[in-house]
Amino acid sequence: MARRLLSGTYECSLDSRFRLAVPARLRDPFANGATVAWWLDECLVVVPRADWAELIDRTFGALNVLDDDQRDLRRFLLAGSFEQDLDRQGRILLPPELREHAGLDAQARVVGAGEYLEVWQPELLEERFGALRREGVSARAKRLADRVS
Repeated sequence: MARRLLSGTYECSLDSRFRLAVPARLRDPFANGATVAWWLDECLVVVPRADWAELIDRTFGALNVLDDDQRDLRRFLLAGSFEQDLDRQGRILLPPELREHAGLDAQARVVGAGEYLEVWQPELLEERFGALRREGVSARAKRLADRVS
């Protein structure tokens, strides 16, 4: 069965216990739990629990433990990851260190990013999207295509 592409942008609130409700339309891949972690930008990543190790390996490859930069990146990503079970309302807990990394308080914007979700502080995500719009989405796409060729 083909994996569902997680997409869309959703406005979410954190409750008083700092739990985030995964949007109902996106919950199925997380039925067996999720890994929530610091991510490369100032956001969090939410990955189906069973897919976390594969995502790290596929994205970063076999990092060389003798290379300081690679070791620091691996340590950062793994130290900031927490396995979570969704409760009956589809919520996951966002620990303080994760909220601090992403600048989250009461509001969050959840973005479907293909095989995982990103959780952003709304104003910060809008700044990133605004910069991309000012540059021109097609200009960015061309620049990326030129890197691949």
